[in-house]
Amino acid sequence: MEVAIEMKRVLVYGLGTSVGGMEEYIMNLFRTIDRSKYVFDIIPHGGKFFYAEQEVNQLGGKVYKITGQKQSLYGSMKELNKLLKNLRSSHEIIYFNSCGFYNILPFVLAKKYHYTIITHGHNSRDAERSVLVEVLHCINRIYVRWISKYRFACSKAAGEWIFGKHYFHQKKVKIINNAIDCEKFRFRERIRQAVRKQLNVENDLVIGHVGRFVYQKNHDFLIDLFHAIHQRNEKSKLLLIGEGELRSKIEEKVKDLGLDDGVLFLGNRKDIPELMWAMDLFVLPSRFEGLPVVAVEAQAAGLPLILSDTISEETRITKLVTFCSLKNPLSYWEEAVLSGISKHRDMEKEIKSSGFDIKDQANKFVVVLDRLIQ
Repeated sequence: MEVAIEMKRVLVYGLGTSVGGMEEYIMNLFRTIDRSKYVFDIIPHGGKFFYAEQEVNQLGGKVYKITGQKQSLYGSMKELNKLLKNLRSSHEIIYFNSCGFYNILPFVLAKKYHYTIITHGHNSRDAERSVLVEVLHCINRIYVRWISKYRFACSKAAGEWIFGKHYFHQKKVKIINNAIDCEKFRFRERIRQAVRKQLNVENDLVIGHVGRFVYQKNHDFLIDLFHAIHQRNEKSKLLLIGEGELRSKIEEKVKDLGLDDGVLFLGNRKDIPELMWAMDLFVLPSRFEGLPVVAVEAQAAGLPLILSDTISEETRITKLVTFCSLKNPLSYWEEAVLSGISKHRDMEKEIKSSGFDIKDQANKFVVVLDRLIQ
């Protein structure tokens, strides 16, 4: 007689409250993983909200809300301490997703209550950008390396930053690709035409960008670039998808440059594949990244990409990617964009064969969890 397998609950900590690459990677994983064996319960660190709470609940998970660290670090850690203590009887594994270790307390609390710890690094630099933060990170990562049963990173650059170069090159960190649902992004011409009509950009050159309005994503540079392109081609449009603390500042800059009719602020959207199909080219001039999920998605959508060379070379899964240095003059980027326009292509096979299909990654993650539970 076949023995029924008891479903296990895994705590996921470190996600923000709004959509981003790290958050979408976890949601892609949760959508695809064998949920008869494992279910994710999420603790956002940014505040008492999570953009995908309804879907998490539909998938069988829960969202545990605590005070955001920026609102009150003391309050946040006090609530996390109580939560981790209460959940230990029902949860054995905690899966940390992090861009830096300047706050070590969540790891200390997880160790205190004897959780089995997985740590996954998602960036090549911390967004806080201060010397103190970098010093704290370098000190704290020694402790995190010690208590973590598994150590993951989304790219070589992320692995070196999160866990340290020497440690990474000792092969103690495993690269986990920022995988996506390839079929979901497979190009569809009919939908492209419908979305372009809906946005009233049927006859325009459409440049796109998906990312939070934060320092890392370098929207200031992107607007300067589009301004130069728009002066040469008035039939050009820039689609900006996302929200963030710097949005109002960028909106002001767009207005000052007289680009109101050329730049479309679309906010957070759930129809990312459809919007990417509507674009002619994708631009990501980030100051730093791990391995951006949106760049994988854009390639899966068959979209030509111009990326800053601060982004890992590992992002080049297909021939659709062109790298440009942020040190190059704006005119260099301008030419790269205008010469980079090409028809969308079907890249599903290439993405899958490169190990960026979420089904493959979900199966591998289940193997990791199985080992930890045994």
